[in-house]
Amino acid sequence: MPTIFSCQLPSGGWINLAQVRQLEPDPPTGKVVVTWLNGEKQLFDGENAKAILQGWQDANQKCRCHDQQNNENDY
Repeated sequence: MPTIFSCQLPSGGWINLAQVRQLEPDPPTGKVVVTWLNGEKQLFDGENAKAILQGWQDANQKCRCHDQQNNENDY
């Protein structure tokens, strides 16, 4: 079953954070480089970069909660 962690960008597009291999934020410039699972890199800046970083944090939080629930059910 495919995994989807959708993130709406302020510019109007959507991205699936489950397809991200790596995020490289550059706080001084407010930019983030996304490396996709296929190895391609894409630069985001401004509000789009902020939305991606926030979406990444939200997705990680959801995964941690899910992992904790699964671990509790193992006992």
